Amino acid sequence: MRKPALLACVLLLSAAALADDPPVVQMGALARGFALPTLGRTDIVTENRWRLRVDLDDANEYASRSNSNESILIDGEATELSLNLRYGFAPRWEAGVFVPVLAQGGGALDQIIQNWHHLWGLPNGGREDAPDGRYLYQYSRNGQMLLNVSQGSVEMGDVQASAGYRIANGLAARAMIKLPTGDASHLAGNGAFGAAAWLDGGLPLTGFLHWLTLYGSLGYSGNMAGDILEQQQKHGLAFGAAGLGLRFTPGWDAKVQVYFHGAPYRDSQLAALDHIAAPLTVSTSYRVAPHYTVSLGFQEKANLFASPDFGVHLGLAIDD
Repeated sequence: MRKPALLACVLLLSAAALADDPPVVQMGALARGFALPTLGRTDIVTENRWRLRVDLDDANEYASRSNSNESILIDGEATELSLNLRYGFAPRWEAGVFVPVLAQGGGALDQIIQNWHHLWGLPNGGREDAPDGRYLYQYSRNGQMLLNVSQGSVEMGDVQASAGYRIANGLAARAMIKLPTGDASHLAGNGAFGAAAWLDGGLPLTGFLHWLTLYGSLGYSGNMAGDILEQQQKHGLAFGAAGLGLRFTPGWDAKVQVYFHGAPYRDSQLAALDHIAAPLTVSTSYRVAPHYTVSLGFQEKANLFASPDFGVHLGLAIDD
């Protein structure tokens, strides 16, 4: 069997996320400051009930490209510990808050990622020629250095406040405001407010395929001018997701999801700035007790250079 086909089979057979929530998707450092929410939540928390998720995610990215006018180097790893609390405050309505803490640096996944890509015949994008454990983000244009970050940090990222409304079973309308709590100088945010609105919808199948659910999301993000590449930053981004949910047992489900968002910057011919990002997430969750669910997963880029190369996920969900 060819390696890409084998990889697809492994993804489908090893995938398993409880239907309540997909894992948090890790964005690249230059897209982290945009209002890009977690997608694929087709349900709304029941009135006077709450749901809490605590997630630990680690994502590593690398890109090194140049042309006659531009040069970019992206090399770093970010570990994010996040808390996501959602509460049903009225029939069909919920409110939520997302609080991330980021630890950024050279990381420890560089060699692991190279071996992973070699195993499945995936491109390394030049990573094999870069030093392991380096943290460096640089971008120059027309001979002027516009971005130069080489010092890791541990600090809060951008906090998100959200609201959701159940339009019908399996269909929810949502909105989110992003606060500029992350430090742009350390790429923990972009120093600007943002907002987003979107729809999450699921389509359970029937008959022989009753254990499958197709779901999708589509929305738009608006962002004020930030402190990272301000002159090239786009203020509006379309985003969305498409996913497949699988139910193996009442307490064991699966999700395979592709998230996409528009290129966050303009006036560039470098993929890291002007290409659509499409991170792929695969996760497995299991309900270990009536109100507790644990989840594991990983993230891989579906397009070269525009998304983090690789990520791993560990989560705990608690519901009332």
